[in-house]
Amino acid sequence: MEVVGVLSEQVMAGAQNSGGAMLDVNNIIYVPLNTMQYRFWDQGRNMKDELDGIDLRLRPEADSIETAKVVTAVLNSTHHGMQDFSVTIPAALLAQQQRTQTIFTYVMVAIAAISLLVGGIGIMNIVLATVMERTREIGIRRSIGARRFDIVRQFLTESVLISVGGGLLGIAFGFFLAWLIARTAEWKTIVTTSSVVIAFGVSVAVGMVFGIYPAVKASRINPIDALRYE
Repeated sequence: MEVVGVLSEQVMAGAQNSGGAMLDVNNIIYVPLNTMQYRFWDQGRNMKDELDGIDLRLRPEADSIETAKVVTAVLNSTHHGMQDFSVTIPAALLAQQQRTQTIFTYVMVAIAAISLLVGGIGIMNIVLATVMERTREIGIRRSIGARRFDIVRQFLTESVLISVGGGLLGIAFGFFLAWLIARTAEWKTIVTTSSVVIAFGVSVAVGMVFGIYPAVKASRINPIDALRYE
């Protein structure tokens, strides 16, 4: 046969047939049905090679659901009611994959939100503990002229720095995990610049939001009580 074209390489995203086995879509040869029957079916004998599958290309205006019903009816008639075949509709598979991807996205967002909440509470507890340990320092700063805004800025900056450090460690761990998956599982992993920027921005925002309460609480400490604090 003459090769008239080569398809571009496709990334495999799971089982491609009804049996659940992995079908390598990059190892398929497409030939006309009449050519296959003429060249590969045993001529003059009753034993014929088994067909693994038939792909039907529809016109753009055709209804794939109705076409699948017609094909199923024809196969039921020719196979005498034996359900030894399956009709796969790419549109239905695509819709199912999109639903699965949407559910997976919601689950990942929920997990990320819980992780951010726990991390933010941890940052807030750390800053609150720091405020309690440095109460006398706060009183000294207030007594020599520091304003409440200065105290808020100090502890808010510290909470943001804690979140920045955690964000940098998380980015480094993410790069390492992507490299480890690509090395061990031989999967192609891609880390985009936008994902790194968004992750780092969220980390800084969490530190800022959860650091406001401890910073405001520190600024409201009475300087006289803070100086007498042991």
